[in-house]
Amino acid sequence: MDSSLLREVVKRISPTAGELKEERRFAADVVRRVQKNVPRRCRVVLTGSVAKGTFLRDAKDVDVFVLFPKTQPKDMLEAAIERIVKKSFPGVGYRLSYAEHPYARFHFQGRRIDLVPAYSIKNAQERVSAVDRSVLHTAFVLSKLKKGQVSDVLLLKAFLKSNSLYGAEIKTRGFSGYLCELLILKYGSFQMLARQALKWKKPVFIDIKGHYSKKEIPGAVDYFGDFVVIDPTDKNRNVAAAVSQESLAKFIRHCRRFIAKPKPEFFLKDPESFRNRVLRVSRGHKLFTITMPRPDVVDDVLWGQLHKMVNQLQAYLSDFSPKAILADDSVNEITLAVILKNDQLGDKELLAGPPLYMEKHVRSFRKSHRGARFMVKKKKLYAIVKRELVSAESAIRGFFMNFSRTSSHLACSENLLVLEQKK
Repeated sequence: MDSSLLREVVKRISPTAGELKEERRFAADVVRRVQKNVPRRCRVVLTGSVAKGTFLRDAKDVDVFVLFPKTQPKDMLEAAIERIVKKSFPGVGYRLSYAEHPYARFHFQGRRIDLVPAYSIKNAQERVSAVDRSVLHTAFVLSKLKKGQVSDVLLLKAFLKSNSLYGAEIKTRGFSGYLCELLILKYGSFQMLARQALKWKKPVFIDIKGHYSKKEIPGAVDYFGDFVVIDPTDKNRNVAAAVSQESLAKFIRHCRRFIAKPKPEFFLKDPESFRNRVLRVSRGHKLFTITMPRPDVVDDVLWGQLHKMVNQLQAYLSDFSPKAILADDSVNEITLAVILKNDQLGDKELLAGPPLYMEKHVRSFRKSHRGARFMVKKKKLYAIVKRELVSAESAIRGFFMNFSRTSSHLACSENLLVLEQKK
């Protein structure tokens, strides 16, 4: 592989010396502002990619943690963090978001800032909430990542971002920044990671600190799943837990293409738009689009329910041979693209019944399908019955009519839902 290609990409994705200096100055100023307004016995820590110097050019999100003593009640963290924001950044609008507990998100001088309350701990065993480990993550990466490997982390992040795989949030189900850093620590460089990924066979088990012995690994895999990267700061956490099987397969596929034919576009292209993805996947198939109002809930709640609804819709439409159901959201709307092999079915369907030797079940099957025509195939009874839903449009409408009665935030009345078949 021509290393000059990667060097050129690194120049284009790395923050300039001026930008690096400015971001560090800005982050230090934010920390100072917050530190002046936190309660006694609290300390303020910069975390995330800005703290580690592993942020891409023009990616200027800043994560600041306010570490409280463990005597601080959890139910008082929200009020505490609101007071700190108002005092440190008077007049700045903010929004409370919720993970395990609330954190404040706001914009200041062109950057998005997350101000997160957490508990001060020395090791993962002391943690009170999941976010408490973040400070340990920052300290670990800073102590282990070599200066020359920062460029490899940036290459991996850019590679993932260009291919819509960067981010551990439920919407993306991809690779977090911390996971990127651990993978570079494990394999040494982006090139080596890309080559080794082609050899990955499930289960993939990466344990940088050697928390697990060879005898313990099978049990750990049973517990964590097929793609496991053990958190060096906490043996009970899989850093790759958010990565879906689809995202993992897609990453390996792109690594194979990159190794076969390296091009700058693997790192520098914009992620594929929802519209272009729909056009690509639906080529030669039947396409329906559904739009509905976007509920006012945080992204993780929305996309958790959206993934669940998509799985249910896919199962409901199984007779129409769905190829994919793609989802997207905007400020006000949810859009679904339902891609099917068939949009119309015959008016009869074949229902499988019991084997003939199960006489009691055969009688029950005949009774429950009175009026049907029966046939025997390979000593098994079948019923030919009238199909209830012959058009995909009717089936989709039926699904959402039933779904509107559920407790999901996505449940909405039929008159708010727009269904179109694209030609």
